[in-house]
Amino acid sequence: MGWFRSGMAVLSVMAMTGCPSEFGKDGRVAKAIHKDTVDLSIKRCSKARIEEVCGKGKQHTPECRDCLN
Repeated sequence: MGWFRSGMAVLSVMAMTGCPSEFGKDGRVAKAIHKDTVDLSIKRCSKARIEEVCGKGKQHTPECRDCLN
């Protein structure tokens, strides 16, 4: 059982180091994580900005939704 786990660990490390376009600093996975983090971060707007983008019937615009989330 120990050899099986060791072999799988070696294969995993080889696969990850062989695919820098996927797992590297500028790889697809890193970019996806960064995008998700930015999307999930809280964006706070000032009261004046909220009034500017959400006032006068603009409550359903993308700018208002972004400001309120």
